[in-house]
Amino acid sequence: ALPQISSATLSYEIPNGNNGNNPPVYKMGEDSSKAISMQLLITDQHYLTTYQIPLKAGEFLSDAGNDSGKIVLNEKAVETLGWKNAADAIGQQVRIPGDPTVFTIKGVTNDFHFGSMQQTIAPILFFNVQFAPNYRYLSFKIKPANITPSIEAIQKKWAQLLPGSSFEYKFMDDTLKNLYANEIQLKKAAFTATVLSLIIVLLGILGLISLSIHKRVKEISIRKVLGASVPHITFLFVREFMVVIIIAGVVACPLAYLMMNNWLNNYASHIAITLQPFVWPMGVLAVVTVGLIILQTLQVALANPIKNLKNE
Repeated sequence: ALPQISSATLSYEIPNGNNGNNPPVYKMGEDSSKAISMQLLITDQHYLTTYQIPLKAGEFLSDAGNDSGKIVLNEKAVETLGWKNAADAIGQQVRIPGDPTVFTIKGVTNDFHFGSMQQTIAPILFFNVQFAPNYRYLSFKIKPANITPSIEAIQKKWAQLLPGSSFEYKFMDDTLKNLYANEIQLKKAAFTATVLSLIIVLLGILGLISLSIHKRVKEISIRKVLGASVPHITFLFVREFMVVIIIAGVVACPLAYLMMNNWLNNYASHIAITLQPFVWPMGVLAVVTVGLIILQTLQVALANPIKNLKNE
């Protein structure tokens, strides 16, 4: 009822990849030996709204007392149990070995990542927290504005309802950062390595261009005396270094693709590598190289050729 809160939910699990309860489930009438292990989420009726999980078919759990034997599955669980689509699973019955309860499927959610994207989406089973009263998390969806006052309001209400109990909270963004801690560290390391590599490459290009032009100062002067224009002289160096850049790209791009594709294969869900990550860097490198060549050659091409040829 707090005005700062959009929604709230009570549950035993949150989508952070930590779930040690995986009960086996099998279709009513089938052999229990065919039971399939599923991730169990014990939640109330507001879980989907708070975590913005779409409902594929049927209805989600409610707070009604007659809802205790109803369960909700995700699409993966429906597929694993052998139903063709979500609608076919609604109203079907399943059991858990050793449990006398016959559970009725009330709804089916879309598949969603409960853990890291390194893992495939597992079959998920939702239990009503009133049927299995085990819980440890209150999840609040806070309205975007004034987050600090919202937390203070929650803490004040917490102190009223549970005096003497510690108020500990964490944002879901921080929880996901822990889930992808290795990826975040790799991102920082890759960014640092990229900046250092770029500096080294640019210094190398600048040195090569300067050395090449210094060795050909008299050639540039002779060409200018014989009528060559400044753009023509510049083009000679651009053409020479473009060949080097093309060769570098032909060698580097396939190696980079193989390395990145091998890394992405560690994830069950990942993007497909397109040409864009290769075209843009090569294009930027070519533009920067051309700019450096133009700046270096202009100094020599615009100079008086007599000064460069007076010793000949």
